[in-house]
Amino acid sequence: STITYTVQGTGGCSNVTATRTVTVTTPPSSGTLSGTQMVCIGNRTIFTSSSPGGDWSSDNTAVATVDPSSGEVTGVSTGTAIITYTVQGTGGCSNVTATRTVTVTAPLSSGTLSGNQNLCVGSTDTYSSTVQGGSWGSSDDTVATVDPTTGVVTGISAGTSTITYTVQGTGGCSNVTATRTVTVT
Repeated sequence: STITYTVQGTGGCSNVTATRTVTVTTPPSSGTLSGTQMVCIGNRTIFTSSSPGGDWSSDNTAVATVDPSSGEVTGVSTGTAIITYTVQGTGGCSNVTATRTVTVTAPLSSGTLSGNQNLCVGSTDTYSSTVQGGSWGSSDDTVATVDPTTGVVTGISAGTSTITYTVQGTGGCSNVTATRTVTVT
């Protein structure tokens, strides 16, 4: 748009004008941020914005780093970090930012398994792990069954079965498993 400033002429002098063009700029938007806010150490997640053209940064790179252009967040150590998305202002408008918190968790352990690896048909033994809270499973229930909560293994028929102990992953970390082979005679 053009702005005109006019001074009225007096004493027989003409009016004097000056003009200036003013450009009005729409302020930038940092958009709406999205992406998984839980990540395991060593794993990655992608943050995105509904508004393109910004740059990503992390307030705590000891916990989580972020690629400035792609928004790929990498878990470094346990804790939280604030990830900031900044869109540069133009035409006299200020920069705008949006933030999203990421929580980084440590991988779980399924522990060390113990229990008799040789059973007779019809006999039982209780398997255990040094880590609580997991569940048990058998690779072949026709050879050996295992109670999912107690770890009691029962020999069913001659053969070999793999007993698996699984701890459910949390905080962006995957499930972890440990195995122990049982031979039924």
